Amino acid sequence: MRSERRRRRGYASALTAALLLPLCAAGCGPRAEPPRPHVLLVTIDTLRADRLGSYGHFNETSPVIDRLAARGVRFDDASVQWPKTWPSMASMLTGTYPATNGVVLAPHRALGEEQVTLAERLRDAGYRTAAVVANVNLGGGFGFAQGFDRFVESWAEPMAREGRKPDLVNAPGAVKRYTNATLVTEQALELIGACGDAGAPCFWWVHYIDPHGPYVPPEAHADHFAGSYARDDVHLDVIPKYQRQRAPGGAELTTDLGFYRLQYDREIRYLDTEMERLLAAAEARPGDRDVLILFTADHGESLGERGDALRHGFVPYQTNARVPLVLAWPGRLPAGHVVRAPVGLIDLAPTLLALLELPATGLAGRELVSALRDESQAPAYVFVESGHEKETQLAVRRGAWKLVRMRSFADRVRLRAPELALYDVRADPNEERDLAAQHPDVVRELDAALEAWLRGTPVHAGGDAAPVDEDTRDMLRALGYVE
Repeated sequence: MRSERRRRRGYASALTAALLLPLCAAGCGPRAEPPRPHVLLVTIDTLRADRLGSYGHFNETSPVIDRLAARGVRFDDASVQWPKTWPSMASMLTGTYPATNGVVLAPHRALGEEQVTLAERLRDAGYRTAAVVANVNLGGGFGFAQGFDRFVESWAEPMAREGRKPDLVNAPGAVKRYTNATLVTEQALELIGACGDAGAPCFWWVHYIDPHGPYVPPEAHADHFAGSYARDDVHLDVIPKYQRQRAPGGAELTTDLGFYRLQYDREIRYLDTEMERLLAAAEARPGDRDVLILFTADHGESLGERGDALRHGFVPYQTNARVPLVLAWPGRLPAGHVVRAPVGLIDLAPTLLALLELPATGLAGRELVSALRDESQAPAYVFVESGHEKETQLAVRRGAWKLVRMRSFADRVRLRAPELALYDVRADPNEERDLAAQHPDVVRELDAALEAWLRGTPVHAGGDAAPVDEDTRDMLRALGYVE
């Protein structure tokens, strides 16, 4: 078994070298190894892949992100392992499943010190590490500062400077005074500027919370895309309390989903403008190091599909689970290349480590460098969970097929969904046509793969929820995480 692992590592290293390094002309002399690049990991809260132009959206929400995708590798079909911020990011940063690292939707545990994060691996390899996060669920109190030399919670210093406890709960969007993309970019630029011109490479993680609800874009973006959505009234109780707003000129809280979809697109466009500043600063770093950029999201958002509106985390459908994933490394990764095979965010850590030719032991994900040359080398199956620890909903992907096992009776009733459903997500991206009866052989195969994964995945011993102080609880309440 050990020799097999060595063989695979050797194959991956050779493939990485063949893919990334230009061919040497005959007769050239010894080549000095290039220095390791700076690494910029950008994660966006609540960003559906299909709301970006590079993923087919009709509104021009993302010109900057689309240009990044055009000069990098775009993974067209990437899924998170749990469509909620803290389990998703814990899985991405550790390369392990939520069941293994113990960070699930409920109870809301902190990431344990025994877990090895990507930041710790890079710091051990000589990187200087820094992060700025805009979602309180990714704060130091929940264990996400592990491995970072500098760790900035976007809200902490501005709140301390004001010297008072703001009313975050009763004013829609007030929380974004302390978490908005402009503030986060300014904080990130400071971290990037603090990276020395010489010496160690730097790893920066920047997590933006826009476009997480409540969708309240800045005034400069309030007129984008007007008229692009038809009015779509729903019952007010379908719209979460923290999301409810008055449309311009309206006296009452609006029930128009079209308005909220429009606001969501505007939030993305606002975020995109700030991305331009961030990318320019990172890529302007002096010295002889390249910058390797990784761009993705923690989960998507339901925007009314299947009767699920303006929330995430409870069901494993594509609206929640599918996210953008772009890797850009000019001159080293093929510009404009698209990988269509399904992959998981759990594969990001081993992929980055493979690109940097660093050890990747103890990871459940697999490197995706091989898939750039041959998509048959992508993971055979991709697994997604959602819901609560004792009653998770499950999904498994292979190619275009997706099997959803809805174990919660309450969710089956609410969503009018069967316990087992099969979808062709390429032909039916909103998962509206259950094909289980027509393809029983595919259902059996995917269900067997799901069972094997459940049996083979190490399970965390459990533990209590992380303690939460009143200020943190107010932040959570303002973002809809607690009542």
